[in-house]
Amino acid sequence: MWGKSDELPAPYPLGCHSLDTAAVAMLLWDVHLSTGQRRFVADSFGVPERQARALVAFWAGLHDLGKCCPSFQSSPTGPEPKFLQQEEFASPTGWMNEGAVRHDRVTHLVLPSILADYGYDAASRPGKSVAHQVAQILGGHHGVYGLMLDRAAMRHPERAEPRVGTAPGWREQRAALVDVVHAACGRPAAPRGVAPAGAAVLVTGLVVLADWIASGHTWVRARQDDWMVAGEADWQAHFQRAYAAAGPAVERLQLAAPQWAPASGFSDVFPEITQPYPLQADIAARLPGLVAGPGILLVTAPTGDGKTETGLFGARLLGAAAGHPGLGVLLPTMATTDAMWNRVRVYVRRAAAVDTPVTLLHGMAWLKEAYSTDAPDAELCDDGVSTTAGDFVRRKHLGLAAGTAVGTWDQAAMACLPMRFNTLRWLGLSGKTLIIDEAHAYDAFGHALTVRLLQWLGHLGAPVVLLSATLAGSLAERLVHAYLQGAGHTALEPVTPAYPGWLFADASTATVTASATIPSTRAHSLAVDQQSVRHTHDLHAADGRAAHLARLLSPLYDAGEDPGAVLVVCNTVPDAQATYEALAARSGTRTPNLLLLHARMPQWQREDLTRQLLTLLGPRARRPHEPWIVVTTQVAEQSLDVDFDLVVTDLAPLAQLLQRAGRGHRHILGGRGRRPSWAPAPRLVVLAPAGELPPPAWGNVYDAALLRRTRDLLTEKAGEPVAIPEDVTSMIETVYADLNALAEQALHDDHRRAGQDAAQAAAADTAAIPAPATLTDLYPITDRDIDPDLLTTRLGADSARLLPVYRKADGTTWLDPQCTRPLPVPAPGHKRLSRAQVADLARLSVPAPGTYLPKAPDTAVPATWNKTPLARELRLLPHHVLPDGRIQGYRTERHILRLDPVLGLVRTAVR
Repeated sequence: MWGKSDELPAPYPLGCHSLDTAAVAMLLWDVHLSTGQRRFVADSFGVPERQARALVAFWAGLHDLGKCCPSFQSSPTGPEPKFLQQEEFASPTGWMNEGAVRHDRVTHLVLPSILADYGYDAASRPGKSVAHQVAQILGGHHGVYGLMLDRAAMRHPERAEPRVGTAPGWREQRAALVDVVHAACGRPAAPRGVAPAGAAVLVTGLVVLADWIASGHTWVRARQDDWMVAGEADWQAHFQRAYAAAGPAVERLQLAAPQWAPASGFSDVFPEITQPYPLQADIAARLPGLVAGPGILLVTAPTGDGKTETGLFGARLLGAAAGHPGLGVLLPTMATTDAMWNRVRVYVRRAAAVDTPVTLLHGMAWLKEAYSTDAPDAELCDDGVSTTAGDFVRRKHLGLAAGTAVGTWDQAAMACLPMRFNTLRWLGLSGKTLIIDEAHAYDAFGHALTVRLLQWLGHLGAPVVLLSATLAGSLAERLVHAYLQGAGHTALEPVTPAYPGWLFADASTATVTASATIPSTRAHSLAVDQQSVRHTHDLHAADGRAAHLARLLSPLYDAGEDPGAVLVVCNTVPDAQATYEALAARSGTRTPNLLLLHARMPQWQREDLTRQLLTLLGPRARRPHEPWIVVTTQVAEQSLDVDFDLVVTDLAPLAQLLQRAGRGHRHILGGRGRRPSWAPAPRLVVLAPAGELPPPAWGNVYDAALLRRTRDLLTEKAGEPVAIPEDVTSMIETVYADLNALAEQALHDDHRRAGQDAAQAAAADTAAIPAPATLTDLYPITDRDIDPDLLTTRLGADSARLLPVYRKADGTTWLDPQCTRPLPVPAPGHKRLSRAQVADLARLSVPAPGTYLPKAPDTAVPATWNKTPLARELRLLPHHVLPDGRIQGYRTERHILRLDPVLGLVRTAVR
């Protein structure tokens, strides 16, 4: 029976690959799983840890049992073994049995009846049968679980699916293979019963990881050479050789769990902080006496009170107590994630006892020069600890397998959606203490996914730290309760967090300990001026948004006024583009500098503009002597550490407004300049559309109820100053009091949305995976046919990368409007583009919703890119270069798309 054959000098026996995978799984149990994960799996199956270790290795070795079937062994691309001509290996006849059956499906089908011979319960109904649970786990090793079998299929798989092989030779060979693996793993006794869903998912992830390692070409060739040199079929000896080789392989792939240097207090973790903030000092004094295992820590405080260091300190304590030394940090945007990755690397270099890779997880992480494997690890601590992440943990699905990971929030949220290989995400998450920063920054659907994420993390015993500047008490209670419910608690006490302050909920006892209100170092008064406007860009409409904005910005166009810097935040890219054009067309006795920044610009342009902003208005910059107006979108909410004299914003939910307000009077200027006379104190101007919310131009950017409540609250306050942080809690509670209900509705709505465009209608069928408490069937956790783009779109992410190209009348295509840069091709003798070529394409690409540009022959990338990851996923945005040099955009059925050198991606309706 062969198991591997691609690019090998001879077929590699299925028995060898099975034992390889078992050996790697056993080694991963020893060095990759945390003590908390090992304890969780063992307790879940009701066996001691040593027995659990052997069982997991045994099961991993059976993942490809389904390759012992006629359709796989007779694969037209395989080696055509001679035994297929023997009568005892005859294939089932009849037209219904002519097609192939997936080998993972065969594993699921045949295993329950075989495991029954080893003491596994196969007689109970499938949801109560541990034989079926193990079979379903192993049937999911290609990323998707199969449907639960019925009792008849469990007893007689050949009758349910003859293509598994009805001739006796197939049954005998499968039984022999199971016995070989069982013996190699020490003949572990069967578990007592089915395990909770979390343990099954964790084991699945470990099996997948072990299989991927044992399927690597280098690994297979080395083990094949060992097997052929040995010259005899000594299965036990092969297993021992594989286990010995697994150690160096796992170390080379950077999969060992992290180890941290001893630290007993806050000053040990952050020796550079000689005077901790009050929040940090309070947690450092009280939290160590509360933590005895898994739990959830909630920290709420304004920006600037040291939440990041507080979160890292809390994660260090919780991880050590719970046996989950891994660290994960999640943030809302790519920009904030990039900045946090730099900070976490510095922290890990100082705190880790051994080399610990720090992965960066978001769609464009590979573009970050410092994240390149070619980049030198410039900053090493005295012990020489490296944080460079190698190629393996950069692979798709594997970023969370590294000991430390920093990523966008959706990287964890996607584990809660029925996506292929989400078991690998759960394997990575379950070994970590997870910090979720800006926990308030998500809409109703995002809040619902966060609730489901916390239920699973509580179930898995993974500690969590939530950080937020503006989180309503009711939402905080829902998040903390979700974690405790996942940990198995039903009778829960009310949760009332202080602001600023913190609370800790113990996963074992459900005891909640909350701090008193802690003084903030960022206390100030914020003037909020809400102005009712008609949403129009017509300057001649006196009640319109454009006219109001013109009056607000008049000091910057007046040479007699002080210079200054104003931030204008729009809710949509088209509004930002129209606002910029209107301001650029305006005249006065002086002309302010204008800068437009939003997400739908080429990567290089966004980076250049961001650097320019930081140089002008960053924490160390001297105040400019000329007036500046920066027009932007939501990218300003968290990602820019810049300081403006005045912030003007479209209406948004209150949490977002407070984040935007935080860009005003953010820094203490000292000797770097002074405030203009027209903006002496922090002020936020909110342009609130009159009438129904949201206006049609905004679409579904924000929930209508949150917009309405925010507008009503600001109307009621009628210009009354907001005391930060004293007033934040009550205001947030007023607006977000029932977001929990809205979150449930958001999930419910996903099942019944209809009549919208195709992407929305398809996305309507998606919802979070079930809560773990009552889940016995693993099938709902994954979905074989789901489109990942639809899920990322539902999460609010841009799912397509558009590459603007320029086509001349002669049919040639270029990367620039001047038609001087041809499309790249692989170097002679190579099948793929180089890393530098792909990075260049990515820097030129523009993120956009997948619905913007159809998949069509004229938007497809060249065939020479099809073997290059990332490049093949781009979508061309063709521009037509006319003979006179004018450039026309790309026309779809409803819109014209073009890249403007200043405005970015412009989308106009076809008239």
